[in-house]
Amino acid sequence: MDSGTLDLSTFPELPGRGALITDGDELHASDLGNLVDRRPAAILRPRSTTDIAVAAAWCCRNGVPLRAHGTLHTTGGQALCPSGGIQVDMRSLDLIHAVTDDHADVEAGVLLRDVVWHAWLRGRRLTSGPTGYLQLSTGGVLSVGGISSLHREGAIIDRVQAVEVVTPSGAVRWCTPERNGELFNAVLGGLGCAGIITRARLALTPVSPLTRVYDLHFPSLQEAVRAARVLVRRGEVDDLLIRWFAPQRHRYQLRFTAYHRADRKPDDAHLLRGLGVTAQIWDVSYWEFATSTDNRYEPFVTAGWNRVHKVWADYFMPDSALDEFLAGTAPEITDLDLSETSIGLLFPHRRASFSRPGLRLPDDELVWLFDMFSDAAGQTDPFWLPDRLRRNQRWHRRAAELGGTLYPIGTDLDPASHDLVLAHPARMSFAQEDQCLR
Repeated sequence: MDSGTLDLSTFPELPGRGALITDGDELHASDLGNLVDRRPAAILRPRSTTDIAVAAAWCCRNGVPLRAHGTLHTTGGQALCPSGGIQVDMRSLDLIHAVTDDHADVEAGVLLRDVVWHAWLRGRRLTSGPTGYLQLSTGGVLSVGGISSLHREGAIIDRVQAVEVVTPSGAVRWCTPERNGELFNAVLGGLGCAGIITRARLALTPVSPLTRVYDLHFPSLQEAVRAARVLVRRGEVDDLLIRWFAPQRHRYQLRFTAYHRADRKPDDAHLLRGLGVTAQIWDVSYWEFATSTDNRYEPFVTAGWNRVHKVWADYFMPDSALDEFLAGTAPEITDLDLSETSIGLLFPHRRASFSRPGLRLPDDELVWLFDMFSDAAGQTDPFWLPDRLRRNQRWHRRAAELGGTLYPIGTDLDPASHDLVLAHPARMSFAQEDQCLR
């Protein structure tokens, strides 16, 4: 069914006075990757959960695909509705209901940056830690998982207290681990396959006002990984990640942090003992640290970065196979993969910190999220895009053979057709009525 044949004449009135957009340039057709083009028949901009529930019930009765998106911060069309369906733009659900010492209660369209800001005003942070980039909708983050650089806290979905969900049949349910627990587990990290998250309660915890940042540089990725393993084993630091970027792509930066108060500063020598390299050290507020990636990318977004092609590779790897994966993968990262706006990342995480079944992870005591965020900014090579897509297929096979799993924000497309060929499957099926959502 395409946009020209969908009959919306029986579409019901929206009780929350949301808007149904059926024509014009506002119809969304792509996500941040700018590779997959799909034009829905209509866009729903809800003003309440009931608007989505009414639309879901109508779509289920009429066999119409329905998909929800936030800021569209994926690169393989994951949040895009099939042509002829209805796309729900969740950004209009942007109410912050409450921020307490214990939790933040927000609608799904609220940006993570706003959650972090209001928590910071109370001397709190997300218990899970936030993602590095904060211009993401809360519902979108919870639909994919949400990974921070806090190596002891699991994913953002592991620190969710409750969610409000619209099921594919149009029912509205509040879910916790104890109440509607099966649906709770299905929607967190479920890519919208089991329902649409419309509101969430995220756990908060106290945070010290200052963050001490330590940057260490290594000549090889393997040496940086060895140092990161030492820090994870000691369990003395907070954020921990490895990154590499242009113009010094053979210089690997290990960054870690220690949260503290002005009257109780970290013992630098103790934290750095035995690592074998000197460190650049400075203090910033927690808010400055949390928004550093946003501030770096803001001028690029203003200059049009959102419109360039992006090919992202994102895999969870078991620690036992990481060295072998990197030995084959790191030499294949070239100057064509690293621009001023692209970057490679490695995040270590303790496997025991993850609890939600929606996020598939390797079965190892320590797991690593490998990210290669390649984009075409400044590229003139006509083969850049098909070469990157073939590279992703090759890396995905390598990761899978070594026990790795896909983190579903990246680009796994057929190089010739740009069709999604390695879709992230629904985690579980819990009720027949919930097969209506496409």
